[in-house]
Amino acid sequence: MLTDTFLIELKQKYFDAFAPLVPSEGFEKKQWDFVNKAGDVEVNTSRGGDVFEKVCVSNISASVTIPGRDWQSSIQWLGIQTFPKNPLVPMFMGVFEHVDEKGLEHHPGYFDVYPVVAFEEDKQYLQESIGAVCGKYERKYPDLPDSYLEMFQLQEAGIGVGYGAGLSLMPEEEDHDYFMDAALAMLESYFEVVRRRKDGSYTQEQADQMNDFRAKWVRFIFMDNRFFSGGVQLGVPPESFMIHMLPPSVVF
Repeated sequence: MLTDTFLIELKQKYFDAFAPLVPSEGFEKKQWDFVNKAGDVEVNTSRGGDVFEKVCVSNISASVTIPGRDWQSSIQWLGIQTFPKNPLVPMFMGVFEHVDEKGLEHHPGYFDVYPVVAFEEDKQYLQESIGAVCGKYERKYPDLPDSYLEMFQLQEAGIGVGYGAGLSLMPEEEDHDYFMDAALAMLESYFEVVRRRKDGSYTQEQADQMNDFRAKWVRFIFMDNRFFSGGVQLGVPPESFMIHMLPPSVVF
């Protein structure tokens, strides 16, 4: 269960933003304990909407020792994952954390917007929104893909980075105000892009492109995604991450 006030508020803001865009029955909630009893997981899933074929709003609370460290970390994790029905609407992946360790509070995270059909004006709008927050706190921007490559020690970003409009906040991030402002700016700007694109007409070719993207996304989750592999290593039940991270349907 989340106890961080901002993560609780952010979770509710996402529920409120999704409410008019998902079926009236809302979200189905499932809960698990970690396989090693070190924490708990909640996954809230909506399926079959006209705008989003699948949406997940999930959270994790755990006290774990991360491999390579000799101290315990208390982690609160909020994850947001969308799979649009309309290929003109971009996918969103966001992870927002509160970590207590060694007497310090850290606020790492990662979020970006992933288009199947890219619109330069959407990318520019998203970058202006997030860039304004970075400018306020005198942070380097654009942040991606460089910080993503640094965080996960990769040579190429591949499908892990979308528009590159989001941010990768490092494990040692301590500025809570920056973290909060960036998270809220991403929420507001993503749903503005959704509103722009959700009623647009798309072609069969674009639908096929979305299927191709989803097939690549499945491989990314199982082979390259450090959130998945790292979480399972810490005791997160694989089923919970699979429900949260995988597309509702895939064509290979």
